[in-house]
Amino acid sequence: MKKILYLLYAALLIAVFTFSYNPSLSHASSSAIATGEATEDGRPVAWKNRDHWSTPDGWKVYPFYYEADSSSFGPGDSFTSRFNYVGATAEGESGKDPITEKQVPWAGANEQGLGLVQVHGHTLTSDFAADHGYPVSQDLDNGIAAGLMNHILLSRAEHVDEVEQILWETNDGGGFNNSFARNTSTIISVFDRWGNAAIFEIDGDSFTRDNITEEYIQDENGYYSASHEDSKGLLSAEDNNSGDSPNASNPEDGEYSGYDWRTNFSKVEWTKSNGFPYFVDEETTDVVDNEVTAIDDIPNGVHDWNYSTSAVKRHTRAGIRMDDPHPINYEYFIQKEVGSHALPTEWYMESLSRSIGNLPADDKPLGWHLNRHVSTFGSVISGTKQGDPHEGKLTTMWIALGEPSVSVFVPVFPFAGDPPDVLDDMYLATDEKRQQVYEYDGVEACGYSCGRNNNSTADLEALAGKESDGEGYYGEGGIQNNIFKIEDWIFNEYESFMDELRNNNYSDDELEKELADWQKGIAEQARTHYEEGTVPQE
Repeated sequence: MKKILYLLYAALLIAVFTFSYNPSLSHASSSAIATGEATEDGRPVAWKNRDHWSTPDGWKVYPFYYEADSSSFGPGDSFTSRFNYVGATAEGESGKDPITEKQVPWAGANEQGLGLVQVHGHTLTSDFAADHGYPVSQDLDNGIAAGLMNHILLSRAEHVDEVEQILWETNDGGGFNNSFARNTSTIISVFDRWGNAAIFEIDGDSFTRDNITEEYIQDENGYYSASHEDSKGLLSAEDNNSGDSPNASNPEDGEYSGYDWRTNFSKVEWTKSNGFPYFVDEETTDVVDNEVTAIDDIPNGVHDWNYSTSAVKRHTRAGIRMDDPHPINYEYFIQKEVGSHALPTEWYMESLSRSIGNLPADDKPLGWHLNRHVSTFGSVISGTKQGDPHEGKLTTMWIALGEPSVSVFVPVFPFAGDPPDVLDDMYLATDEKRQQVYEYDGVEACGYSCGRNNNSTADLEALAGKESDGEGYYGEGGIQNNIFKIEDWIFNEYESFMDELRNNNYSDDELEKELADWQKGIAEQARTHYEEGTVPQE
């Protein structure tokens, strides 16, 4: 029977990607966030796939633990380093801040329950501003760069409003390295332990805040064209030293509910005092004869460069369908079987992190999908909500240390301290699986289409099995069959563990040990079964 994958659905959660031309940042990463009534249990979920190809060892990714040391980045640092966190980083220069040489996170969560994922915002860059006739706002030499900004926020903020406060305080450089502004052109999605969530679009000396309080849907033409209003309003003009009056009041704790997604360009309709507009997308794309072509001038919520398919032209859905009656949880971002309701089909596996288009299929290039041949890790962060026990200490960071299509997601807890040692070089194990899917001689990357990235066409039989054998869809055969079964086992173990922790009054010391012991055992077993191609026994 010919197996059908639905065309794009009116999504409850949409995530998209584009290419970024700044070689030092997080190329073409995708991110999404959901909370409140948009999630199964009211707990927020943040998702990120990181794409990177500009440094040879940028694919060597691992989780690291940062321990707060009360340090300050400058006289504008009102909080100083006060919270421990776990972050996803990489070997070499792609994982280091160029000024301080600190290890920096490209996604992470702290012990107080603040979760953060980040993508590069190319329409906020100095180059983009200059190309459109506007002055450069970034301090390109001395300012706080995107990775260091992630570190600052995770080590200092526990509430979404505190994220905003830190951004106000660094608009003028914050006293860091004698800078006059940040060196940021970035978009971050954050949630806190009260279930609040917001997205910040950040350039050098300004930012916008988009609170997650509604669901954004397609217009009558199928485009995601509705602009988002800047809703920052935590500090008064006098307190934030900007001279700007706040536009609106932020919601109270627990009032946030909805979903949103971000790619590499601004979505908030806001104009700086120098006239530079944040919402500047003017292109859509289409795929004609297997070639991506830029067309029209209708803003669709995506800046579509070459090799990019837009939210509405994508070959497959991304996220959960509106015809499904249930909301999402963290599993949807990784992989989860769900019932097909309005349109019956045997194809009902959601796998946002691993989306590579319609399957089964012949060999195909993966440059147009959420998971691509230059994706280096996937992260899904599951948070807490008002009323949860242990404050935000049960916040969980799920991480696939390699291209998500061939990697297994493993949970780690910021409150547990150091991630398991077995994850330090997990990227070597995932690369062995990757070489079964792609042809390449060396592991070093030297660009988007050379070195380890010289072939974007995946062997889909090796990945997901043969259609003639009744396989070929996500997780049905090949490498993914083993991966999905391992993850299903981890999901079951995790849910039982969370139930136990939420129903017991552990002291902080007891909780830390429980979390550390559990994550160590799960990581060790997951890697063993992953490498050996076996499945854990229930």
